[in-house]
Amino acid sequence: MNEGRTNKAVRVVLVDDHAVVREGYRRLLERTEDIAVIAEVASGEDAYRVVCELQPDVTVMDINLPGLGGIEAVRRIVARLPEAKILMFSMHEDTVFSSRALQAGARGYVTASTSTSGAADLVT
Repeated sequence: MNEGRTNKAVRVVLVDDHAVVREGYRRLLERTEDIAVIAEVASGEDAYRVVCELQPDVTVMDINLPGLGGIEAVRRIVARLPEAKILMFSMHEDTVFSSRALQAGARGYVTASTSTSGAADLVT
């Protein structure tokens, strides 16, 4: 745990259109006692609505989402909540995807090949 930090859990919203992937994220993140997954959604539209409503500490979002899409969801969320911390997750390792995500306002970009311990460390 970081020094100077209270015992308050980091509040996380998970965004992925695959339920099994969201479950995997949740299980990985909740291994750390100071992380709490407060919501899970499956689309960019729902991500925008839920993140604006709940204002989590961190949002972990897939880049490929039906409808609005991850990049556009990030743009809209950051336009409304400039301090939003969004970690984009993707199977795409090509730097064009990470560049687009970061330009849209994501604070980080993790690929499917990132180790589980490395991904958990990015959230805390």
